[in-house]
Amino acid sequence: MGKIGRANDRREAALLSVFGPAQVGDPLAPDREVADADRERDQALRTEFVRVVGADGRPYLVERPVEG
Repeated sequence: MGKIGRANDRREAALLSVFGPAQVGDPLAPDREVADADRERDQALRTEFVRVVGADGRPYLVERPVEG
């Protein structure tokens, strides 16, 4: 029986698929401030693009038609 942590150990991969990777940050820490540039970028993405799901099931962004 091998140790968990070896590259070819399937048990570790199975555990990670259930529990996910370790959390690095402190879950009790206050949220960080969002920069103005990030807010503007998010607003532009939400107003200028539409999320569409293709025939293969993958989502992608399509530019909204300009009205006016």
